[in-house]
Amino acid sequence: MSVGVMLCLNANAQWIKKTVDNDFDEPYRICYTESSGINYLKLENVDGEIFFYMQGGYYCDEKPTIDLAFIVNGVSKKYTVYAVTSEDSETIWIINSLLTDTDMLSDFKLCTTLKLRVYDSVCGIETYSFNMGGSQSAINFISGK
Repeated sequence: MSVGVMLCLNANAQWIKKTVDNDFDEPYRICYTESSGINYLKLENVDGEIFFYMQGGYYCDEKPTIDLAFIVNGVSKKYTVYAVTSEDSETIWIINSLLTDTDMLSDFKLCTTLKLRVYDSVCGIETYSFNMGGSQSAINFISGK
């Protein structure tokens, strides 16, 4: 039997919008939170789908469970998703298409704070809090609006 460890990290950040030109592909847009810690959130538009992920940490499970609590007008709007980690264990792919769940997308656009809890059976439980100021603008930018 393993004992989980709970770690709470706060990243006070807002969305940064950039157009990336790698000199090989057409320039593309990304949005990310500028974190004071090691983790940050990122949005990317891949063929019209908005990918939402957390990057920067190290995660043990290949498919952790993620609880999301979008704070909208002081009310916590809760979702649970089953994520996938990258091969180097530094990225958790939270949503492969933020556009498919209209309720979550609406809450994403309106939230002021996102509380995110990662359930990792090997490494324990980690909780993060992100300032989501400018989320509507970030979605519009990443969508090309």
